[in-house]
Amino acid sequence: MDNWKIVITFTFPHEAHIVEGFLNSHGIETFLKDEMTVQANIAYSNAVGGVKILVKDSDYEQSIKLLKERGYITDENTPIEIEKEVFQVEYSPDNKNCPFCHSENISIKKKPNNFSFFLSAFISLIFFAVISPAYKSVYKCFDCEKEWKYKRK
Repeated sequence: MDNWKIVITFTFPHEAHIVEGFLNSHGIETFLKDEMTVQANIAYSNAVGGVKILVKDSDYEQSIKLLKERGYITDENTPIEIEKEVFQVEYSPDNKNCPFCHSENISIKKKPNNFSFFLSAFISLIFFAVISPAYKSVYKCFDCEKEWKYKRK
């Protein structure tokens, strides 16, 4: 019994049907996943990850090759795995660059603290009847997609 692999995803079902027909015309058996969910409510498309086209393991390489030849898959839209890790870097007042790629394309990003988020939300809910979470500041580079936090000396 063959396993099925996701070969490509689309936001709208009609786009997936076009590619499904293309793959079927080349003798590759396909299966659409989450098509009915997205058809029932289009707003669910991003929540479920879009309409997925699945092919058998044995046909996966051939389907990737066909989709690249046809232009459905390009090197620019190939998904890249990015590690979401927060690094700690030594602080100095003149740090205006990314410590990894030395780019100036950085900004401060607010992220909720794991434990203190729930603790502060619970305390503020009890005393003020309002949920007010605690956030921590993290720097993010838009070029290399890394996140870091300066540690004080």
